[in-house]
This record gives sequence, C-alpha cells and structure tokens, in this order.
Amino acid sequence: MEGVHSLLSRPNSAPFAFSLPAATHRRPKPPPPPVACRAASRWADRLFADFHLLPTAAAADPPAAASPSSSPFVPIFPDTADRALPLPVDFYKILGAEPHFLGDGIRRAFEARIAKPPQYGYSTEALVGRRQMLQLAHDTLTNQSSRTEYDRSLSEDRDATLTMDVAWDKVPGVLCVLQEAGEAQLVLATGEQLLQDRPPKRFKQDVVLAMALAYVDLSRDAMAASPPDVIHCCEVLERALKLLQEDGASNLAPDLLSQIDETLEEITPRCVLELLALPIDEKHNNKRQEGLQGARNILWSVGRGGIATVGGGFSREAFMNEAFLRMTSAEQMDFFSKTPNSIPPEWFEIYSVALANIAQAIASKRPQFIMMADDLFEQLQKFNIGSQYPYENEMDLALERALCSLLVGDISNCRMWLGIDNESWPYRDPKIIEFVVNNSSIDEENDLLPGLCKLLESWLVSEVFPRSRDTRGMQFRLGDYYDDPKVLSYLERMEGGGASHLAAAAAIAKLGAQATAVLGTVTSSALQAFSNVFPLIEQLDRSDKENPSDDLEKSLEKLAPQHVTGDVINDSRNAALKIISAGALFALFAVIGLKCLPRKKSLPAIRSEHGSVAVAESVGGG
Repeated sequence: MEGVHSLLSRPNSAPFAFSLPAATHRRPKPPPPPVACRAASRWADRLFADFHLLPTAAAADPPAAASPSSSPFVPIFPDTADRALPLPVDFYKILGAEPHFLGDGIRRAFEARIAKPPQYGYSTEALVGRRQMLQLAHDTLTNQSSRTEYDRSLSEDRDATLTMDVAWDKVPGVLCVLQEAGEAQLVLATGEQLLQDRPPKRFKQDVVLAMALAYVDLSRDAMAASPPDVIHCCEVLERALKLLQEDGASNLAPDLLSQIDETLEEITPRCVLELLALPIDEKHNNKRQEGLQGARNILWSVGRGGIATVGGGFSREAFMNEAFLRMTSAEQMDFFSKTPNSIPPEWFEIYSVALANIAQAIASKRPQFIMMADDLFEQLQKFNIGSQYPYENEMDLALERALCSLLVGDISNCRMWLGIDNESWPYRDPKIIEFVVNNSSIDEENDLLPGLCKLLESWLVSEVFPRSRDTRGMQFRLGDYYDDPKVLSYLERMEGGGASHLAAAAAIAKLGAQATAVLGTVTSSALQAFSNVFPLIEQLDRSDKENPSDDLEKSLEKLAPQHVTGDVINDSRNAALKIISAGALFALFAVIGLKCLPRKKSLPAIRSEHGSVAVAESVGGG
C-alpha cells in the first residue's frame, strides 16, 4: 500500500505547524446513510432540498488541473510546498461504494461522483484535488491486485491503511471528498486546526466552505433524529453562517449563505421554544437565558396586531402564547416590563401578564402583584387596544376584577363586579351567580362567601396557574394564602378599610379547607351547557384557528412533542369553566329566582328554591 499512499503525497514532508487531536486519527463512526435520514424525517427532506443535496442531473467535469506555476497560493510557512497532512480516507466510502461491489459497481459509483461536482464555489485547485482523490480510489479498487492488497491491509490494520499523507495543496480537495462522504466531524476537526494555522486566502476559503457544508450535514442529521434536535440544528447552522460571513467565503457561496439564513429564520422560533422548555435549574440556566433573549429578539422585531409572521408559521400572538407557557410568572412579568415603549402592547399580551402577576402573587405571597394585575385589567376595560379580533373586554373582565378584589379581602367590591346585589349591573352574568349560590350555604345571613371562595379557587387552579411553569400543577389552598403574615400585613396597610380586609381574610382562611376545586366530576352535558359562559374563550379559540400554520409548522408539530402543550393557553379558560360549573346544570331552576335578586334582602327567595336545586343535584349525582 505504500505506492497507493504516495500518489497524493510529496516526498520528504516537513514537520507540521500543528498537531491534530487524537480523535482525528481515528475513523469516526459513520453517520446514518442519507437515504435512511430522509426516510426518518420530513425535515431531513426539507434540509436536503434547501441545500441542493438531492441527486441532480449530470454536470460537466471540472476543468483540468492547473500547472504548479499557476497556483494562486502564496507560501506563508517555511517549506510549505513540502508539507503533507495525514488524513483517514476510506476509498469505498468516498466513492459511495460497498466492499461487496464488483468492478462494474465501483465504476458506476465513481461515475456518479464525477457527474455530480460540488455546486458551490470551490477553487479550481480544490476541484482538481477532489477529482484526483476519487480517481485514486477508483483505480485502486478496479484493479484486482491493488484491491486485494487494500482489502487485506484493511483487515490487518484498518487505521494505518486508511491514513494517508495528503499533499498540502490537495488538502482542500480531500476535505471536499470527505464532506461528501459524510465525514462531517473529521472535516470540522481538521478544518479548525487548519484555520488556526492562518493559511492563504484561497486555501482558507476552500476549507471554510467544506466546514460550512459539514455543519449543514450535522443540521440535517439533527432534524432526522427521533425526536428532532431543533436546538442542535440551529446551533450548527449558526456556526455555518458565522463561518461564511466572517471568514471570507460568503462571496463564494452566496446561495448557500442565503439558504442557511432562510432555514434559520424558519426554525429559530421552534428552537427558542425548546430552549425555554428546558428544565429550570442551574445546569440549563444559560440555555434558557438564550431562549429568553431569542423570544425578545423575535417579538420585539415584528409588528403588532397578531398578524405579523414570526417564522415557522407562527403569528406574533401564537408565538407569544407558546413562549409564555414555557416561562415562569416572574419571567413573563420581566418580559413585559422590559418591552420597548415603541412596541405597543396587545390585548392578549396584557391579559396574559395580568394573570402572571396573580400567579406570582400567590406563589410568593405578595398581594401587591394582585393590585398590579387589577390595574392591567382596568386598562383593558378603559382602552380598546388594537387587535384583529373584536373582544368584549369589559364584560369578559368583570370576573377577573371581582376575583382580584376577593384576593385582597375586598368582598364588597367583588360582589359589585359580579353584580350579585344588582341585577341591572351591565356585567352581571347569571351563570356565574348561579354557581356561587349553588356552592354557598344560604342561611339567615345570606352567606355567599363559600361560593365566592370556591369560584376563586377553581379559577386559580384551572385558569391562572397552568399559564406559568412555576405554578403549573401547584397544590393550592386558600388558607395557605390568607394566613400568610406577609399577606395579612399588606391587607392591614391597605387604604380605606384595613380592618374589613383583615376580617374577610380571616373568614376566607377559615373556609379555605372546604372551598376546594372539584376536578373530573363534570358531566359532558354540563360542559356543553356552560361552554358559552365567557365569550372571550370562543374568541381566543378562534384567534388560534384563524392563524393557520404553513407546511413548516405542521412538520414541527409532528416532530416536536413539546408543541402538544401549545393549546393549553387557548383552552385553559374553557377548562376553568368546565371545572367551576360542576353540578350547575342541575340548578337551572335557580336562574329564575336570581332574576329577582337586586340586593342581599332578596336572597331568601333563592333560598326557597334551594330545595329544588338540591333535588336536581342529587338526581344528577345518582
């Protein structure tokens, strides 16, 4: 084999100016065949097509080798012309052949490689080196004697047989061949060492181009994995883009540069969502911070109205909802507070952040965040912030404002917002009042506090907590909140009736053990009957349906399991209604009585019907 190895080498090679890592002297594990990758994932197909890696029509052969005198290289090292580089080259692999192929099979594989030259801007010297390397492999494997010797050497000492001393000016061509053969890691490791050696410009550009294409290969493999590794795909494509932009090869492969940039634009939103979905711990903190910054870059660079495309088929609203689902309540609040004033907030954004304030208030026992949430709800009621959907803001937010009041112990304001004592109140919803009455003890004092507490707890568990990662699935009891010293201290300092707020908090804490959310007990007929309690739910659901995703988004939905949680933010309000309406279907007779409920003194009339309600509930329970 000595004669074979000397065909591309120069005699008396000089010592190297660098040493390759030990890993580069070993043949890395071959990646999955391209066909298998393409079959494994539609995304792999997309990347193949994007970067023109699919088979194409035969192209003309590269020009003949230039004479040594015409070489554009300017030696920058002593004895550069005598240097050589050891590289592992598998003749079968670079031809795309298998050891069992006969001579005709080897020739067909060689002809296929020659008929498909690189489509990007390699230099003439690199193309000549590629052709010579393929020719060497062909000549060795089609000659019975040399092939027998080659196969025997492989069986005796594979590593030594594969390692070749490649002439310095042939290295770019051999790197091109290795990249085409799927040896991405070898190309990258070798290329990094070569770039540290500050090679001549033309040599450097060939190396950079081979490395960029190797990164593209890795991105394809990442998306062909199961499940697809979108984060790694973005990382390697960004490295490829940086190489082409910063190392002088962008003018050689503008089409490749453009295709990488477009592909990044398509998959970056999904990458950001996966970064945000990483565990909240010290190990993943830096990656999650990258995700937060990526969300800012995306959302702060597109227009308002929820109709501007973010990439990957997302509207601005859909992407923000997905991103907020993967953030903690504190992260959502921080995101909102740092948004530039030049970007007006949207209705859905303010609403989501208001709920994040409530979640943070409960989690950290800081009622001041409740007041901030109430201020945001008030803004939504006063100003119809531009949106593509006609939200009935005031009617929809009466419940939210009522429960904010209850969370700070202001029962009177809570009753006012719900219209319990005034049937002419414009925001009064009979179904909500019906639920409160059905879950209260209607006695001589007309005490509706138990029903209000149950309404509050159900709303928190089903509507507020699921929207933030730190509160999703949190076990909650009202007594834990109202008994906390920080909460009591804040209520005591509240302007205009601290004593009444404290008294309310004490009463609610006493009821906390009884006012628990009832999950999984709602009949399908009850869910259907009360599905239209809050018109906002249907509007939010429609907003998601009216933003159809393109083919890319559909692919991402199938490939990324995290996306299945994306409907939570649009469905959570439905879930809240399903939970808080447990048993209410069987109390419809109470609605007639509630129509005559102007103030507390009217509650005995409802109590007179309570027996019928109880009978209906017992029948439903049976």
